[in-house]
Amino acid sequence: MPVDSTTFRTVLGQWPSGVCVVTTVGAHGAHGMTASSFSSVSLDPPLISVCLGNHLPSRTLLESAGKFAISFLGKDQAHIGRRFAGQNPEVTDRFAGLDWTMTPNGCPVLSDAVAWLDCRVAHTYPGGDHTIFVGEVTEAALPRVTAPLLFHSRTWGQVADPLPSSIQLSVDVADDDPLAQELRGRGARVRGDHTEFTVAADGTGLPSADWMAAAKLTGGCVIGYVSDAFDPAREAEVFATVDALAALGCDEIGLAEGVPASPLQVRRVLQDAKVRARPAALRVRLAGDHSLALVNALVAMKSGVTHFDTVAPGSGSAGLPLGDLLHLSRQLEVAGPIEPDLAHLRE
Repeated sequence: MPVDSTTFRTVLGQWPSGVCVVTTVGAHGAHGMTASSFSSVSLDPPLISVCLGNHLPSRTLLESAGKFAISFLGKDQAHIGRRFAGQNPEVTDRFAGLDWTMTPNGCPVLSDAVAWLDCRVAHTYPGGDHTIFVGEVTEAALPRVTAPLLFHSRTWGQVADPLPSSIQLSVDVADDDPLAQELRGRGARVRGDHTEFTVAADGTGLPSADWMAAAKLTGGCVIGYVSDAFDPAREAEVFATVDALAALGCDEIGLAEGVPASPLQVRRVLQDAKVRARPAALRVRLAGDHSLALVNALVAMKSGVTHFDTVAPGSGSAGLPLGDLLHLSRQLEVAGPIEPDLAHLRE
C-alpha cells in the first residue's frame, strides 16, 4: 500500500539539501523558482537533473524554452530562496532589486550566487506529479566563495560543523625553555619550529613568490598570518588576503585576533576563510585576555578549525593560554596533546 503524501513529505524533509533557483525564459521574459530537487547525473558528459511540479508555470516554460540555468544559493541568501518559493506574496517581480548575469544561453543567473550552471534540456521524463528534466551543462562558474544555504525539515539553515576529533597546537615558548622539549615530545609544536610571516588585513607585506620558494626549501612548515583578521570592518579585505596567501602556496594560513572579537564575528570569518584557504590548513591565533576567549576557541572548533596557537605559562604573551585550551578540549572530548606537568618544569 503506498505511503500517504503527508507522511512521505515529512520523511523526505529529514533529508537535508542545498537550495538553488531555477531560471528560464519565455515569451514574457524571465521566470524562476526555488528548488531543492536538484542532483548531479553524469560527469562525462556533464549532466544534472531538476524535478518540477507539473502544475507549475516554470515546468511548461522550461519545456518550451529547452534551456535553463541553476543558481546555487549561499548561506546569506535565504531571503532569495523564500522570494522564489513564493513565500513573499507581496513581491510581484521576483527578479527586481537583485543583480543578475545573462548566461550564453540567455538565462539569468544570480551574479553573487555560490555557483551557477547553464544548461540545455537533454532529456525529459515523466515523474508522477513532477517532470524530470535532465540538463546538459554548457557553462559553469563560481562567482563567490561562501558556505551554502541548506534546507531541512522545511527550515532554512547553514552548515553546522561537528567538533573535530583532535586539535594541533603551536606553543609560544622559548626554544631553550625545558617546556619546549616536553611539548614537542607530547605532540605539540613550538613556535620556532616553523617559518612564519604576518601581513596586514589588506595584504600589505605579502612576500614575493621567490621568498616563498626559498622558505619552502628549508623543509619546514610555512605559515602566513593575517593580522586583526576578525575586524568586521575589514572582512572583504581579509578574505582577499586569505585568497592571496593560498595562491602563494602557504602550508598553513593563520588568522590573528587583534581587537577582541565577538563569537558571531569569529564564526562569520572562519566559515568562509576555511573554504578559501584550501588546500592550506587554517589556524587561529586568538587573544586570551578577554572573557570570550574560550567561547571563541569553541566557535573555532565548531567552524572546522583544528590548528591553534597558544602561549605557555610565564611567557608574558597575551595569547590563548595553553592550559585553558587543553582544559576546554578535554571537556569537549577533543583529543590533543596530553597536558604536561607544568609545575615541575617551572621549579
